[in-house]
Amino acid sequence: MVKPFDTSFFIGSILVIAALSVAFLAMMRSELPIVGTGVGALLLVGVLGMAGCAVAGISQAPTLGWTAPVIVLGTVLGVAALLVIAAGIFGWSGVLQPISAFVPGGATATNPTTTAVFALAAIIAAKWVIGIAMAVTAR
Repeated sequence: MVKPFDTSFFIGSILVIAALSVAFLAMMRSELPIVGTGVGALLLVGVLGMAGCAVAGISQAPTLGWTAPVIVLGTVLGVAALLVIAAGIFGWSGVLQPISAFVPGGATATNPTTTAVFALAAIIAAKWVIGIAMAVTAR
């Protein structure tokens, strides 16, 4: 049985909203206070997203079983998120190139780090939507 909306879900959601807010600001501004630009913003989005998942997401695995389809999907998305973070930090533009066409501002206006922030935000949002769907169907 999946846990419905509880305290961990709401704390995780607050962390996810914070991650998506930082990602939005990082893509719309040239520099964020304290965080700076590029890699700093990418790392902050990653840390906030992983914290949200740790608080609200991974806690479902023991209940559902590690081989449940939604847990496997969450794990695959988590590994993809780690790959995107590494690609943004190390400038692996080959990994990020297919995604750059979807970044607001166009492929030519973005750098690998901005593309990574966008891709990471999309993955975090997808995992959050999956978590909401699980909580809604558990009611």
